[in-house]
Amino acid sequence: MNVVLGGGITGLLLAQNLKDVLVIENQPKLGGVFSYDEILDFKVPFHPPLLHSSCAPFNVKEVRLRIFSKKENYLLKKLNIQELPPWLFFKEKMYYVDNLIDIIDTLSKKVRVFHSNIRKINEENIITSKGIIKANKIFVTISKKFILESLGKKSNLKSISIAEIVAVIPKRDIGWDVYINGDNGVSFSHVINAYWLSELYNVLYVIIPFSGSLPIWDKIFSDLKREKILTKDEIIGLRSRIVRDAILIGDEENNLPERFKLCGRLGKWKNLTLCETVQDIHNC
Repeated sequence: MNVVLGGGITGLLLAQNLKDVLVIENQPKLGGVFSYDEILDFKVPFHPPLLHSSCAPFNVKEVRLRIFSKKENYLLKKLNIQELPPWLFFKEKMYYVDNLIDIIDTLSKKVRVFHSNIRKINEENIITSKGIIKANKIFVTISKKFILESLGKKSNLKSISIAEIVAVIPKRDIGWDVYINGDNGVSFSHVINAYWLSELYNVLYVIIPFSGSLPIWDKIFSDLKREKILTKDEIIGLRSRIVRDAILIGDEENNLPERFKLCGRLGKWKNLTLCETVQDIHNC
């Protein structure tokens, strides 16, 4: 049996091309970074799938972004990285994937999914919270760092996590669509106004990078109010989540056993775009 570790977009697209395959996912929702929820009767992705150029199998629509920045020259220092990952690089013209939710829903019905936490992996078994699974071949779309550590191998891989807030507020012109703040004293780094998602509401994505301790929510909302982005009283729909391994740092040679195949952003431990991820799946 083939086993795909991870039910994000990489794992789902990969699994549809494999025979006798089982997807193991620890979250109740599939889609990974791009999973979604229903807020005020419309489906909202937990992160906006924006592309610099179009690629199959995605249907896209062009969106124009007004970009406002404060202390952007300090952004890399604030994030403690050498260069921005592609998903944090914004241009005035970008492309929004408007069929990603449909793709996730369709693939979720096509592939066999086992929802369970992966406790440990060795060269023979995948040990989960619901039992032990044997696999002939393992396609890794989850953290390469976790896999290496599970196999007892040293790793120099590091990452930055993010907390992401999705806030729905009444529609109004806030003067920008991407707000970038490099001030180290401000908890968030980016706010994206996905104005195209609804005619009635603005959907704001607040990105808060962190390493170590989780951000303090009162501090975040205080910063948002002080920067005149939003107040708690405006919010009529709210979701939040933590994304571990959001910005990937470091590289590691592939010294895994032959039956392990590393795929996608987390498997390859590279800050791939959605289009680069699709291309990598074809070669995986």
